[in-house]
Amino acid sequence: MNDNGINNSFFINQLKQGDHKAYETLFQLYFDKLHHYAWSYLEDAEEAREIIQNVFFKLWKKRTDLKVDMNLNAYLFKMTRNECLDYFKHLKVKTRYRDEIQKERLKLNVASLQDDPSQMFIESELNKKVNSLINRLPDACREVFIKSRFEGLKYHEIAAEMNISPKTVENQISKALRFLRQELQDYLTLFL
Repeated sequence: MNDNGINNSFFINQLKQGDHKAYETLFQLYFDKLHHYAWSYLEDAEEAREIIQNVFFKLWKKRTDLKVDMNLNAYLFKMTRNECLDYFKHLKVKTRYRDEIQKERLKLNVASLQDDPSQMFIESELNKKVNSLINRLPDACREVFIKSRFEGLKYHEIAAEMNISPKTVENQISKALRFLRQELQDYLTLFL
């Protein structure tokens, strides 16, 4: 008997002989403990459950190789830890692979859009529409918006240059953006 009151040699002998009841009993005795242990590594209950099911599957497959004098408790916990570590290795490889695929897709998308005549037409039409809308803004609003978005000036620089408060600059830019969003909303859905 070990510290858990489980007779290692009995269970190992029964497993080696293919005794399904001994296997099921072992599963019931250890599942919750091993699941909690795996969860402490993974912090994902479903993944931990799959890990434990895999541990017991491997135990059944390797049952004939088990040594009668081994510590079954330590063996199951070690298998669980190793499965968790393998899971992380697999996850790392999978993430790296997914990232590489995503980079390749992005490169292809960018390359396909760079010389696409329809994309160039859409950009040209959109630029014309935006310029037309900017010209429809009230004079002060248009001037503030152009200084901010096209000349790259900061709010306080615009305020000083136009002799208005930074809050007025902020309000004018908000007004311009609201107008542009509203006017371009239907236009953009045609191209998306």
